Amino acid sequence: LVYLLKETKDVPVASTREQCGEIWNTVCSRAVWQPMGFVYLYNVLQVGNAAWKQFLKTVLGFTSNQLNTLLIVAYVLLWLGIMAYKKFFIKWSWRTVYVSTTLLNGLFSALQILLIQGITFGLSPFLFASG
Repeated sequence: LVYLLKETKDVPVASTREQCGEIWNTVCSRAVWQPMGFVYLYNVLQVGNAAWKQFLKTVLGFTSNQLNTLLIVAYVLLWLGIMAYKKFFIKWSWRTVYVSTTLLNGLFSALQILLIQGITFGLSPFLFASG
């Protein structure tokens, strides 16, 4: 695969001002700032909860490996969400995307309450939490 890459030699390099201008024009594009702003805001609003991790570890008995697996699953789902937005939801209005993702977040929060209550529908707490 690396052998298929072609690199042009002795290409004139644009000045720093031109490069910064090109980056700025790209960032100003709606196709760039809207999804990146959405991802940024949702990640900023996600507060790491030490009490939740402590609950998973002490009450439900999750191991460190299981907690790390949950983190990996969260990152994979974040990537899948970004790809889904890029492919399907970019044409939706900003309001529709925000409301639908907020409702989806509410659903997952309700599932966390079920996990706290021990209602996992026959699944192990780890599978339910990763699920």
